[in-house]
Amino acid sequence: MRQGSSTPETPVTPEREAESCAPGGKSRRDFLKSSALGLAAAALAPGKLTDEAAPAEATTVVHGHGKKRILLKDGIVLSLDPKVGDFEKADVLIEGKKIVAVGPSLGHAGGEQIDCSGAIVMPGFISTHNHQYECLQRSIIPDGIIVFAGNAQQQSTAWPYEAYGTVVQSIWTAGRLPDPVAPGTFLWDLGRSPYDPQDCYISELVACLSQITQGVTMGTDTSQASHTPEYSDAMIQGLMDSGRRMVYDYTNGTDRGLSEFPGASGDATRGIGRLAKTYFNSKDQLVTLGFAGGPGPAFAGAPYTGWQLGREFGALINNHNVGGFQTIINAAADPRNGTDWSDVTQVHCVRWQDNASAQISIDALTSQSRAWEIFAANGGHSSIAVIIEMQMRHGMPPIQMALDHGILPSLSPDVETNMTTDPFSMMRGAFCVQRALANDLVFPISNPNNLPAPQLITCRQVIEMMTIAGAAANRVLDKVGTLTPGKEADIVVLDASNINVAPINNVAGAIVTMMDTRNVRDVLIAGKIVYRSGKLVGWDTRRLVRDITRARDRVLRRINGPALVGTLPPGQNSLSNPYRPNFLGSCCYKGQNTTAPEYRLRP
Repeated sequence: MRQGSSTPETPVTPEREAESCAPGGKSRRDFLKSSALGLAAAALAPGKLTDEAAPAEATTVVHGHGKKRILLKDGIVLSLDPKVGDFEKADVLIEGKKIVAVGPSLGHAGGEQIDCSGAIVMPGFISTHNHQYECLQRSIIPDGIIVFAGNAQQQSTAWPYEAYGTVVQSIWTAGRLPDPVAPGTFLWDLGRSPYDPQDCYISELVACLSQITQGVTMGTDTSQASHTPEYSDAMIQGLMDSGRRMVYDYTNGTDRGLSEFPGASGDATRGIGRLAKTYFNSKDQLVTLGFAGGPGPAFAGAPYTGWQLGREFGALINNHNVGGFQTIINAAADPRNGTDWSDVTQVHCVRWQDNASAQISIDALTSQSRAWEIFAANGGHSSIAVIIEMQMRHGMPPIQMALDHGILPSLSPDVETNMTTDPFSMMRGAFCVQRALANDLVFPISNPNNLPAPQLITCRQVIEMMTIAGAAANRVLDKVGTLTPGKEADIVVLDASNINVAPINNVAGAIVTMMDTRNVRDVLIAGKIVYRSGKLVGWDTRRLVRDITRARDRVLRRINGPALVGTLPPGQNSLSNPYRPNFLGSCCYKGQNTTAPEYRLRP
């Protein structure tokens, strides 16, 4: 809960100062307070690779007077803006929401001064794809892979697997387990999602606040739990109450006859139209609208595409694309999708190569891809969930393919069911996988066909993936992503004097190869300090942990409750009855690999 308030109530955030209306004519606050979600809310509340820049003189812009000033003093400043430069010792002056000046010895000029000596001051990290409602399922299938019913490219026996498609998406999200032998039928069906809207709310809130502590000032939430309008409202409210900059990527849930996804062109009463009118009626707000509708028909029989529908309501486009190279080719062939794809992000982008070969080099065979050529030419953005794609069998993270086609990809955590949202892990993952594949080509025994070794990426370029590329994909590069005067102050202060990194000899190298979340000292979003000296500002973290644990327990009780159809098959990430996650043992053993022998290992 928020600290320091004797009367619990939903906190006023910049997004809700105008109090736009919820369904039924009530204000959003009144709508929430009249629901079970309201009780929970009230209790809790308050491209291309750029060149390295040389240090420059102090850069200043003039703003209005009377706004709160914060001076970040004497830090190692990594602005990531070539026109501003980077500094071994400099200040960042903030006035209201915006950066006013960057440079040495700016002076105090009133307001708050924060000593940043021995610290790195840099843009906040930005990710571009995350299923935040799954936060209460953290590490539930750490050994699991991404297998769905009837996926012929994976394995065709031993269904139902212990995998993401069954455990996370079917059991915990949809509340039903499909029968691949009889499409449209279910082996087990609760008749509802095990989540209530308030469970989605606390998951969204905790995911945002947790990532603030990791230095991630902006993310993209692919909702995928919009089962009814109430679920969508709850997830958006969780994002807004957190105070973090976010894209709410409106996505379908499980339709049991009450879903309003996707909405329709010209209709502001349901689906994306309702959400745009209710929550996203200002361009100057922290939480903005995205849409997961694809480049094909927005719904069966629609005369317009999903991209057209999203654009009509001002949404950016953020789509899953796992092996869907033909989707890109078809999208380009449909003139309704246009040729300016600067508002389009494709997530994963794996297995887009034209030829049956590994994505490891820069030669015409392994890097040839019509889909990548189209995507690059039309200005699209790529989001690569590098550590998840390696762990869950999406395909090789296409870092090299993106680079070969002139795209600086953004990075994303995807799912906490399997892996951390920690930006340092994401940056190290991208840095190491590209270098591992490129470096191995140097050795003849590993490269009998003499493929050329590509250029190695640098630590700074990986940082740009986690900042500049993320801002561009989320359509906010004009606001954040670099420490540029005139932009909003989304800033992370990293402790460079900690024993795990000192002494610093290379700034970018220390961030990518040495640091972890313990080095995140302070975080500012839109000029507001939201994390100070290693603590969230205004939040009771013990209460948050208690409430999300209770939400997990509620969901688990519903899973074990009476079902409309069948019973939950044994072995689904559980060795117990009633069902529960396998707490001390390995999860997801069933179905991982039915062809190779088990390991027999010795130390």
